[in-house]
Amino acid sequence: MIDFSMSSPLAVPPSTVAERIQRQPECRLLWAVLENAVDTYMKNATATSRRGKRLFREAEEWIMQDDPTWLCSFISICHILELDPDYLRLGLRRWCAARCAPAFKQAA
Repeated sequence: MIDFSMSSPLAVPPSTVAERIQRQPECRLLWAVLENAVDTYMKNATATSRRGKRLFREAEEWIMQDDPTWLCSFISICHILELDPDYLRLGLRRWCAARCAPAFKQAA
């Protein structure tokens, strides 16, 4: 289980992923790519600057894209690390809906 209530839900890998990282060091790099994308998504979800909005949009596009042919795609990384990409996406969408909605209501 990944806790989306934390500011960085991937700061500590689940035990199954931690074991995989220990056995296969290249998985550490894939975990870092995934962690960076999720952190960028979460840090910039309510951004008002052009740069912050762009970073959020790029992270969101990468996370939501279904491209299993590219090794460093979200889907591929999740499968290699034995994570459920739909679970992560749903958690991020719910997190964003809870955090972003108040920001949009204030702007209206």
